Amino acid sequence: MGEFVTRDGCTIRYQDTEAAPGRSDETIVLLSGWSQTAAMYDRLVKVLDGRYRTVVYDYRNHGRSGASDNGARIASLATDLRELLDHLAITRAHLAGNSMGCSVLYSFVDLYGTERVKSLVLIDQPSVCALVPWLTQEDAGEVGAIMDFAGAAGFVEGLLGPDAEAVRRNFLRSMVLDDISEEDFAYLLEQNMTLRMPYGARLVLDHVMQDWRDVLPRIDVPTLVTGGELSHVDATSQRWIAGQIPGAQLEVFTRAEGGDHFPFFENPEHFAAVYTRFIDSVAT
Repeated sequence: MGEFVTRDGCTIRYQDTEAAPGRSDETIVLLSGWSQTAAMYDRLVKVLDGRYRTVVYDYRNHGRSGASDNGARIASLATDLRELLDHLAITRAHLAGNSMGCSVLYSFVDLYGTERVKSLVLIDQPSVCALVPWLTQEDAGEVGAIMDFAGAAGFVEGLLGPDAEAVRRNFLRSMVLDDISEEDFAYLLEQNMTLRMPYGARLVLDHVMQDWRDVLPRIDVPTLVTGGELSHVDATSQRWIAGQIPGAQLEVFTRAEGGDHFPFFENPEHFAAVYTRFIDSVAT
């Protein structure tokens, strides 16, 4: 593990695994979702087995990274990512994000462009989560926006209330396959519970209120969009995203392929095969 201190004094901890001798000189950086940690990618990193230089890290107030009252905003996490790249002297990288990690990547592109991005992989996240007033009913169905303002407020209140642990457990349960082992679920929940409150509640509200649709057509690097047949995120929203990004590829995983919100955890072998095929096809 390594660490660095952000512009506002928060310690970010990361794991930087060099590629094995004679393997690819490409660098990948993996971003997790809200309340999850770098450990979510342990299985994938193991399957990749030194094929690329691989960087995983915990967001501020997540996992093993430091605590901070600052930066409960997606834009702040995008700036943390830029500072991580600077700290590790990574000029350009293949960036992959799951769930909220997609929002961080959208914000990164919005703020800094794609000069430091070789490719993007966007794993199972709508471009708009909340039913913002300017969405028509037809648009809401296409982009996968399913949470109204009252629902968002209720979730945040639950995260801060006396039943917060049950709220977080139920939220995680909604994102995994019904037949997940109790051991795996307990592990994911343990990672989830490292997110500190009230920071986490403030961050998720900022996350779900974003509308990234205007960023999509500006993504000018090779992009792979993935969804899951059994995910709580309707795969229609992923098809829509792929249609907005010039030249984007789409992969919708079946149940057997790990087709829930965390395909790299459920079936890391299949995800690694899809991911490496994509990276190797665009690497220069």
